[in-house]
Amino acid sequence: MKEDPIYKEHRIHTTPLLSGRWISAIVNIGKKKVVTKDSLTDTVTRVPGEYDSEEQALQAAREYISTGADQS
Repeated sequence: MKEDPIYKEHRIHTTPLLSGRWISAIVNIGKKKVVTKDSLTDTVTRVPGEYDSEEQALQAAREYISTGADQS
């Protein structure tokens, strides 16, 4: 996975799939959060969906963080 700069106390990681689509995951480096259906651990969350480009995967992760979806 590639690592993006920190965004709102989260580090965003992206990786390409064999299909050519991209996925992203976020690591909460701030305060602990409640585990959700998308959580892999109490600090790592996979952003739902697959994207056509790395930039789309990064943007989806930023929107996921901004909407507070990782806190539900």
